[in-house]
Amino acid sequence: MSDENNTPPEDSGTPAAETTRPPTSEEIDWRARALAAESRLSQLESEATKLRDQLAAAGVAIQKEQQARAIDRALTDSGVIDAEVAALMLDAMLAASPEPPDIPNLVQSLRTQKPFLFQSALPRPLSPSAMSPAITTTPSEELDTLATQARTGDRRSLLAYLRARRPARGI
Repeated sequence: MSDENNTPPEDSGTPAAETTRPPTSEEIDWRARALAAESRLSQLESEATKLRDQLAAAGVAIQKEQQARAIDRALTDSGVIDAEVAALMLDAMLAASPEPPDIPNLVQSLRTQKPFLFQSALPRPLSPSAMSPAITTTPSEELDTLATQARTGDRRSLLAYLRARRPARGI
């Protein structure tokens, strides 16, 4: 019988003394701080994920804008007539090609496929010859030329400039 009393009670995982003891205020405080820190961590992780997504979207937008500027420069340098139409056609060509864009080559291929979009397709004006009539200029160009000549100090050119500036009177 003495053998039965000396056996330790069955171990249930935690001693009986700890389960009956209430937690101290320090333990409660540390647990509350740990829970608050974990919730703040999950909140910061979700904010960081949102910011990474926004950064990626901004990076894509910047790349598209840089590509659009490169297309505009290449089209302007090539003498395009209608830049918007040509840019739309180049965008379609860029979407179709899986490799990185080579914009100057695409502009050249667009020029061969659609030559009517470029200046070279327009009929060239006849170059003036000795027998051709005088090329008419706009009044502002004429005034600029006369003003430049009047600055030389010649009285006749100054009078010609002043006559040109005088408003036309219907007599």
